[in-house]
Parts: sequence; C-alpha cells; structure tokens
Amino acid sequence: MQKMFSKISLRFITQAGILIAVIVLSLLHLKYGIEKSAPIDAYCPFGAVESFFTLLFKGEFLKRIFTSSFILLGIFFVASFFLGRVFCGYFCPLGSLQEWLRAIGKKIGFKKDIELPETLDKYLRYVKYLVLAVIIYYSFYLGDLVFRAYDPYNALMHFGNEFDEKVWGYTILAVVLIMALGAKSLWCRYFCPLGAFFGIIKKISFLKIKRDASTCIGCGLCDRNCPANLKIKTASAVNSVDCISCSKCIGTCPKNSLEYNLFGRKILRKNFDILVILLVLLPLLILPFTPFWKTKSQSNIVNVQGKINVADIRGSNTLSYVIETTKVPLSEFILKLGLPENVDTSLMLKEIGLKYILKNANGNILETSDFRDVVSNYYESVN
Repeated sequence: MQKMFSKISLRFITQAGILIAVIVLSLLHLKYGIEKSAPIDAYCPFGAVESFFTLLFKGEFLKRIFTSSFILLGIFFVASFFLGRVFCGYFCPLGSLQEWLRAIGKKIGFKKDIELPETLDKYLRYVKYLVLAVIIYYSFYLGDLVFRAYDPYNALMHFGNEFDEKVWGYTILAVVLIMALGAKSLWCRYFCPLGAFFGIIKKISFLKIKRDASTCIGCGLCDRNCPANLKIKTASAVNSVDCISCSKCIGTCPKNSLEYNLFGRKILRKNFDILVILLVLLPLLILPFTPFWKTKSQSNIVNVQGKINVADIRGSNTLSYVIETTKVPLSEFILKLGLPENVDTSLMLKEIGLKYILKNANGNILETSDFRDVVSNYYESVN
C-alpha cells in the first residue's frame, strides 16, 4: 500500500483534484442556478483571454466573465514564465481526461498511437493559433463568448444539459474523447485556443528540458510517453511550445538523461513540484477568499446602470427572481404561457416546461426564450 501511494505524483493529485473541483462547481450551478452559483465559465482562465480587449476598450466584462477569470489567467500567466505550460500539464481537466483515456485505450488494445504524417502534423499545430485569433476577434466584435457553443470543455461540464444550444460543443467533445482512446491529445495539439495562448508564453519561458547525449541510450521511452508527441530522444533541448511541462519524459528516462533547466541551472523534479505549489496551488487556495475574487454580478439581468437586459435572462434563473427583478406580474406568465395557477415559482425557467409538460406556440416544450418574450412584450405594452 505504501509503495502504491509513493507512486502517486503531485501532478496526478492536482489533475484529479482540479477535475473533481470543476465537476462540483458545475453541478452546483446546474442545481442551484445563476442566482446562487456561478457558471463554469467563471472558473476558466480562457474567459479572461476572450474578454481582455472588451475590458480594455469598453470597460466591461463579457457575459459570465468576472475578475475570477482574470485572476486565474494572471496566476498561470506568471507561472508559465517559470514552469512552462504548467496549466496544460497539471491543471486542464480536458487534457487530463484525454491522457487518462489514452492509458485506457492501451489497456483495451489500442497499443499504437494513431498519428498523422510528420509534415501534416507540423503544420496542423499552427491551426490552434488561428482558432485563438478568430475567437478573440469575434468575442470583441460581437461582445459575447462566441466559442462557448463550440467549446468541448464547456459541453463536458454541462453533462448533457443545454444540448440544443451546444450541439457543436457536444459533437466536438465526443470526437475528442473517442479519438483520445487511440491518439495522444489531438485537441490540445491542433485546436485548443487556450493551449495556443500558453504556447506563445512558452516561447519566452525560462524553463527548458535538457538532454544529456552522453548518457542517453536512444531507447525512445521519452518520445512514446510524451502526450504532445514531441521528438525528444534526438533533441539537445526540448524547446517546443507544445511541451506541457508534464515531466513524463524525465520520469521515464532509464538513464536520467533528461532534466529541467531554469535560468541555466538544473532543477530536480521535486523542486519543480515545489514551484508548482508556490506559484500556482497556494495562490489558487488563497485568492478566492480575497475581496478581489468575483465569479458573478449581483444580478445577471440588471446591468451596472440599473437597467433590465431581457436578453440576459437565463434558464438557470428562477421564475420568482425574474418576477421580482423585472416586475412583470406572475399573472402575465400564467396568461401568456399557460402556467398553472399554483406554479412553483422557485423552479428555474428551464425546468418549468418539463415539470408541467407545457408547450409553446410551435409545439415545443417551453424554453427560456418564451419567458424572455413575455417580459419584452409586457414592457412594450406598458410603455
């Protein structure tokens, strides 16, 4: 038992802990809604990347993004200079799942990795930078999280909910997870926009992996175990922006020919882990309890000027909150949507149609947009 626990690395503990944490946060949001629990977008640093120019030039956050995303981005931005793409290697839930699924794939018979020709692989690795640029541009231009509907991580953390709004996201997620059984993290290598962002920082990171050619026996274990499918056994140093600082190559080298190098000095793996704790884990444990950490506004419906934005009414809002905030009387919803007189107003909007089996004029189960229409029409009638 002691031997088994001695093999459990800080990296695995971090990967598992982060995955459990985001699952819990996602389930809390799905259960209690936007009024009591923030959406998963607020706990992802990519939201700050998407919202940066909107905040810089317009002085406002994109929907679902607040200071929490910027604090997270700040932590990993600084850490990346000293630890490389440590977010990707230690903290990304989708990256962890792909890696674990590949391990399962090997157990069930997919021994050889499915790989594209080297030339094609080389150029496809640039696609993620194009994806990043397109997302940043359209997020700023349209003032919304345009990637949300396509994001496999966002789909993963909705557990089948909002399927109609995230058909592409769920489709991409299914492809990513299925391919992970037989290939090394294809999403991360070719398409992940957050990986592209940290890849840019990795280019100027102080951390390198050095190979001692005098002791290396060319066994290729480093290449086979690298999640990013990098060519390590023939390199004098691993300088690729796709290196995710996972240290799997270092850990599997039988001759200890690979080592972390920071500012030109050798860094032992245990010292690297200490840096992960100091630069990332401690800030993650402390900063959420400071006044700077905010995951949501006081109201997703009322903006900072005190005006109602009907378009921001969400399915995770309760009917009682919508009535209280918009001042549209319950009788209006009963009349226009056919709600029962004793409707449970504590239900979230997305639950009401399913609970009472109510349909709109198009014959579909009541959706959030139907409640928005009632509010909009009411305002038009009284103005």
